[in-house]
Amino acid sequence: MVKPKYYGITKGYPRLQRYFGRIIAYVALLRPFTLIAPLIAGVLGVLAPVKEIMFTHFLTAVYVGVTLALAQGCGQCLNAYADVELDKIVKPYRPLPSGLISREEALGLSWLLAIFAIGRAFTISTFFGLIVLTCLFFAVFYSLAPFSPRRIHPLINTSWMALSRGFLPMFAVWSVYGSPDRAWPYSILAFLWVMGFQASKDVPDVEGDKKFGIRTIPNTYGLKGLMAVMAFCTVAYSTLTIWFNAPSMLLVLPLAVVAILTTKRQSKLTENTISWLCFYAGLGILYILMFINERFI
Repeated sequence: MVKPKYYGITKGYPRLQRYFGRIIAYVALLRPFTLIAPLIAGVLGVLAPVKEIMFTHFLTAVYVGVTLALAQGCGQCLNAYADVELDKIVKPYRPLPSGLISREEALGLSWLLAIFAIGRAFTISTFFGLIVLTCLFFAVFYSLAPFSPRRIHPLINTSWMALSRGFLPMFAVWSVYGSPDRAWPYSILAFLWVMGFQASKDVPDVEGDKKFGIRTIPNTYGLKGLMAVMAFCTVAYSTLTIWFNAPSMLLVLPLAVVAILTTKRQSKLTENTISWLCFYAGLGILYILMFINERFI
């Protein structure tokens, strides 16, 4: 296979490859931008219920953030492993379809990340370890048979991701120094955020997903359907935020509006749309706003 001129982030990774070689292909495989949100989730989510933050609290929070980021990276590797034929059509510059990394290497890296993440999670607490294990189950079988929801129904597809990327991580971070019962409002809000905006990543892949039988909101209901789901979840999110008396959580709404208005506009920073960029930025910001809400409001 002819090596593409660009892969990953169109302009960034090729420049880095000149200095770091093939290791940059592994960085691209992990999709590092998607690791920022779980890292923030771990650090600020763990510290949110702590009244007096000590160095030991901060160190544990960093460990939790890294653990969640590695679990996310595992899911990204497995997704690349499962979708290599699809990516040859929609994203041929990525490490696997371009031939920079083999499927076996991607699968091996995903196993290493999973083992490390699970081992580290159970050293924090049994409850945290079980939730991380559950999140990894969702991440693995989102892409792999026999439980993958992607060919069942687009709303089941998105709900699966909303559980693993929105609902469950809140319980994980709250369990470290706080009561998981306090996580319910934030878990519901995070679920609605992912439910509303996760499918923005599927907009550029409509034709490829159809060819492989993957049912997404954009390729089933169109852009208007996607925008309707976004708007509904935004209204539900806003209503419940007021109900839960968590006013700082409303500060993410400008990103929701921008995401709705930019479903087709390509981002210059990432391989996806501006809408997707707003989704992932908002997912990390939710934990910042939760930290503010718990400590200062």
